[in-house]
Amino acid sequence: AEGLFDISRKRPIPELVHRIGVITSSEGAVIHDFKNNLGKFGFKVFLANSRVEGQAALKDLHAALKAMRKQDIQVLVIIRGGGSLESLQAFNNEILVREVVNFPVPVIAGIGHDKDVPLLALVADRMTSTPTAAAHVLNQSWEEAYAKIHHFAYLLKRMHEEFARIRIDLDISWSSMIDHT
Repeated sequence: AEGLFDISRKRPIPELVHRIGVITSSEGAVIHDFKNNLGKFGFKVFLANSRVEGQAALKDLHAALKAMRKQDIQVLVIIRGGGSLESLQAFNNEILVREVVNFPVPVIAGIGHDKDVPLLALVADRMTSTPTAAAHVLNQSWEEAYAKIHHFAYLLKRMHEEFARIRIDLDISWSSMIDHT
């Protein structure tokens, strides 16, 4: 009824992000998968280590969100691997969900897999099914920028070649005009 799940309230992920806050366990495979799938675009990753399993994770997740509010980040990513509905319960906590809704920068949630979707993922500005997919979202605008740069470099090279050809033609024309006078 409050519209927390409405698409209209979701903020876009900024383009060319380079300061990323990440909340997840520093000991699991998730953070390694995420970092391994981030492109080589000079990302600065600020990690808030948190338990992400079951109700015991609630206190850690709350503390991690509070700590991330103090970081100079452009986007926050909350990630964990798949799990049973019971192991994802912390991500269904109303207080945590409201903190994500009111977080000062856009939030990407890569929690679990498509089978079970916690409330926190539904209120995030962008929901992905895996931590790897969250990394790909962050890479996307950089990859598009690099593609545009390569395209414009190609166009500039072609223009340079065309101008060089025109200059040769003008030089020949100029020489023939001088020879006829």
